Amino acid sequence: MKIYLDIDGTMIHEEFGDMWNQPALGLEEFLVALRPYDTYWLTTHCMNGNPENAQALMKQKVSKEFYGDIDRIQPTTWCILKTEALDFKSDFIWFDNEVTAEELKVLDGCRNGQSQVQVDLKTNPEQLIEITRDIL
Repeated sequence: MKIYLDIDGTMIHEEFGDMWNQPALGLEEFLVALRPYDTYWLTTHCMNGNPENAQALMKQKVSKEFYGDIDRIQPTTWCILKTEALDFKSDFIWFDNEVTAEELKVLDGCRNGQSQVQVDLKTNPEQLIEITRDIL
């Protein structure tokens, strides 16, 4: 199973207000739950295959003991649609807060074992806790 991760709005709050730029509740526990999986960045912070920006951003949001969890997340490359980076030969879960209509069309062709989980921290600030408990 491969896991693909967006950052803004998925693991870090992006809506303006009290929670803006704060880590999602349960982020560190979520990272621990990802340890058994092949995990990949699927974010504009790493769309060119260089994970340094994503790593630096996320390391500002977690305790030092979780830096290794951040460093082990692998980069992806894509140009226009994030679905370009998905491995459709493998089972996967893609966690993202904003999937485009074009990406949803591509996902229509997914088979059993391939899915996208819509994250909405604004509506459900405890969603990562729920994902960790119910999905991972």
